[in-house]
Amino acid sequence: MKDPLTNIKNLLDATVYKDSHFGAGNKNAVFRKIHKPKRIHFLPALVGGLLITVLASVGVYFASGKLGGGEGPIASPSDNPITGEIPPSQGQIGTPPAPLYAAKDEDELSIEDAETAVELSVDALTDYYKAVWNGMEIDLDRYIGNENLKQYMETKLQTEYKKYGTLDSKVKELEIGDWEAKFTEDENGGYLYVQVPVDIQKHYGGGYGEEIEFFIRNINGEMAIVDWYTGGKDTYDYLVRGYEQTIGNPAIWNDDEWVKKFKSPTGLYHFEQQVYDRFQLTHDVNELAGLDPISIAKMYAYASYHEDFDAVYALYTDREDHTLWSKEEDEEIPLADRGTKENILEIFKNLEKGTFVQTGDDEGYIEFYPNEDASEKSGFSMIRNEDGIWQAAFLPVQ
Repeated sequence: MKDPLTNIKNLLDATVYKDSHFGAGNKNAVFRKIHKPKRIHFLPALVGGLLITVLASVGVYFASGKLGGGEGPIASPSDNPITGEIPPSQGQIGTPPAPLYAAKDEDELSIEDAETAVELSVDALTDYYKAVWNGMEIDLDRYIGNENLKQYMETKLQTEYKKYGTLDSKVKELEIGDWEAKFTEDENGGYLYVQVPVDIQKHYGGGYGEEIEFFIRNINGEMAIVDWYTGGKDTYDYLVRGYEQTIGNPAIWNDDEWVKKFKSPTGLYHFEQQVYDRFQLTHDVNELAGLDPISIAKMYAYASYHEDFDAVYALYTDREDHTLWSKEEDEEIPLADRGTKENILEIFKNLEKGTFVQTGDDEGYIEFYPNEDASEKSGFSMIRNEDGIWQAAFLPVQ
């Protein structure tokens, strides 16, 4: 698919760009006008066939038995693992009505709520792995009691699905190992720490294991997750939250400073920040090798917000047939013509939640909703250079 920007450039070259009075500032004014989000038209992705696969219900069952009345830690019976059957699917289904994970006492939490807390954790994990590997929906409101944590999990799910959901390796079954639960009192009514080891089995053989930790509180009589962490090297939480971070503070998602780096529309994850810091020093495009288009676009937004215009220009495509103005012309653009920080935040909001759509061998765009109420998507155009590295197109936002 031919990049429409090529036609724009040829048209401009043949007309207004010939005018010696039409300088970089004028070109940037065109750039800012085109920044206004516009609707992206999509080609039909499927011709015929069913769009939704009817899935069997997933059941997770617990061994019966009354928990002890003490306040110390308890553990699951070692000879009675929990399993949850997951049918293979690439489609999605609606989430059934949410079950109640009611605390035994509406006004407080105790170790007697441990079994229900584990049930909540296992149900959340079952839906999580179905979403990541099988492409099914998950209702995070059903499990999570903190809005900041929910937003983090939404980004985590989208990122993990892009990595694993397109593989022909659907999850068949989860097997829950010997879980542990511990209750701790605090000024906010106490919380349960739940540790759940899980083995993920695939339909075509193979699988892997992870250990997941939760903090759970009683919120208006119903238990809800207030932190969710998957340990292990190279896991999403390990890479994004930081390799030195452990689950140890049930109120961490209420900490504005902690939330800031995950919530900011132009915020970079730990590994992206490391790459950007190196790139900023040399503007060597080879530093970007291996990064996906969304990470590159986030760096562009980050550099724009922080007025690092040398880095902004260095992130543009270096293909000559897609270059719209030179570095020298870019340096002549007044700061007042580059847009305010508020404008940049508005343009790139939710960019990190977007989906990359490749339209040609070396062309594509990221589609995203600039806000939750938007009815039309925005797009961020990307071009891959001759070395296989994705870069921002000139006039990238459509």
